[in-house]
Amino acid sequence: MSDTREFNSQSLGFFEDLYLDYLRDPQSVDSEWRDYFASLPANGSAGRDSFGPSFQRSSIFNPPGARNGHAGTSEIVKAETGEELEVSAEAAALQYRVDKLVRNYRVRGHISAELDPLGRGSERPAELEPSYYGFTDADMERVVPSGTMAGRTLREVIERLKTTYCRSVGVQFMHIDDLEVRKWLQEQMEESQNQLDLTLAQQRRILETLTNAVVFKNFLAEEVRRCQSFSLEGGESLIPLLDLAIEASGQQGIRDIVLGMAHRGRLNVLANIMSKRPADIFREFDDVDPEEQRGRGDVKYHLGYSSDWRSESGQSIHLSLAFNPSHLEYVNTVVLGRTRAKQDRDNDARREHGMAILIHGDAAFIGEGVVQETLNLSELPGYHVGGTLHVVVNNQIGFTTSPAEGRSTTYATDVAKMLQSPIFHVNGEDPEAVAQVVKLAMDFRHTFKRDVVIDMYCYRRFGHNEGDEPRFTQPQMYEAIRKRKSVREAYLERLLAKSEISKDEADTLADERRAWLEEQLALARQRRFSPRVPGLCRHLGGLPGRPRRGRQRRRHRHQRRAGQDAARSAGARPRRLQGQQQDQTQPRSAPRHGRGRAPARLGRRRSARPREPRHRRPPRPHDRPGRPARHL
Repeated sequence: MSDTREFNSQSLGFFEDLYLDYLRDPQSVDSEWRDYFASLPANGSAGRDSFGPSFQRSSIFNPPGARNGHAGTSEIVKAETGEELEVSAEAAALQYRVDKLVRNYRVRGHISAELDPLGRGSERPAELEPSYYGFTDADMERVVPSGTMAGRTLREVIERLKTTYCRSVGVQFMHIDDLEVRKWLQEQMEESQNQLDLTLAQQRRILETLTNAVVFKNFLAEEVRRCQSFSLEGGESLIPLLDLAIEASGQQGIRDIVLGMAHRGRLNVLANIMSKRPADIFREFDDVDPEEQRGRGDVKYHLGYSSDWRSESGQSIHLSLAFNPSHLEYVNTVVLGRTRAKQDRDNDARREHGMAILIHGDAAFIGEGVVQETLNLSELPGYHVGGTLHVVVNNQIGFTTSPAEGRSTTYATDVAKMLQSPIFHVNGEDPEAVAQVVKLAMDFRHTFKRDVVIDMYCYRRFGHNEGDEPRFTQPQMYEAIRKRKSVREAYLERLLAKSEISKDEADTLADERRAWLEEQLALARQRRFSPRVPGLCRHLGGLPGRPRRGRQRRRHRHQRRAGQDAARSAGARPRRLQGQQQDQTQPRSAPRHGRGRAPARLGRRRSARPREPRHRRPPRPHDRPGRPARHL
């Protein structure tokens, strides 16, 4: 023991065992070690009558949070609220269990969220129960010492987590790898508890957009009965969702929005978002002017449109709804291509002034491979558009197929977890929750320039179209749907209960809208009706299928009818008689550019006889005998 420099940290075990022997029996160790141990100061663990660690041992039978442990040391710290709290070993064990509870609410809270408007119960995972972490009723008033919930009692923490993650909004965001993105989302949601404090003007705007959607749908069903409109009924919250998203985009500097969607709710979007005049929609369904539709070759609920939107803040936003064939999701890449082209044309390298909105059905989103292909392109430099807003109108059914028979995933949006983006699930019967989700989604897209998904749970009140009877295949589901009030009625009752609006005001909104639609229907059925032509059609010249306007349209109709009357009086078919008379009596027009026939003008019938060529080339040796030389 005369020289201890040969000992190092590798001899620590030897020293500890030797010291324990000394504590049990000082005479059991060498005199030099006995003198050394006796000279140690009486602090720390030296000098104690202890034969083990100073902390309590733990195991599965004695977890760290057990309350029958030692008292431990303690210190006074300040919480975020400024209150001084005592943090001991027991408090640290409490904090450990609270942190696990908070994390599991963030990861799994969406499972027990109240998303289904039909009120079908949701599963509640065991890890969301306080008892899973050993908490009892006696722990509910204990104060959380630190962390994001510091200064609140355990009861307050649990209620706050339920409100944030398990009410009308459920969020999947913990699959995102970037810590800063997750922290941003946590702060945005937990500070507001996923509840938006709306002003009276904002509530009135939501009610008005819902009223417009419901009144238009009812009017179309009553007055234009022959049509299959693929009604939005049950998912009317799509209209305020789009309205709020476009308004938010104007505040974020967006000048161009390209939209793509399938047929469900398309007429409602055309009338109430794209500002297509209802008179034009009614006229198309009446088929009064079939000549006006020549060359279009598609049904009414596949047509596109473009218009300019003036936001409340004064910004002008150009909206373009892409034409879409019956393939539900193929329009996705078309919309993104148009958006990228607009951005490149405007030198918008930072992708700040153009935006794409894609509206999907739940069964199509999970079932069609083009969706995954489109999502895969979203972050590639050659295809990036600064983030797309994906809106899934979740009817909880695909034609006649239930989710349990149509997909192997929990949600229809699980394919979107391939991206580093959040997925917001929301109950479509809670328009204010929809408003909160729109704000979160638009702020996320603006901040991180990534895609974002809104999964709006709703239902389809009728079958796939108005001619189907869904109770044959889903009798229980449609019995529950039959008992549901419309989204507008439910939201109106909520506002009336808060005295935010009167019943007379709400009725006035509906009556004024219906009166305006009746005026539009009367206008559409006038004999001299001029359709409102979108901006692009004004540049199409005399191409077939372009809506004719004013004098040109009336003159064309008059000439056609006059020719038909003359033909009937002669007892012959109009087209053939006109062609024969023209060939026999009218002189041949001069050829142009040396060719045998003059090019016919658009909209006019060509002469049946070929024109005489002005010039001929001399015969060539390989020309067959008796065959005239080709025209120059």
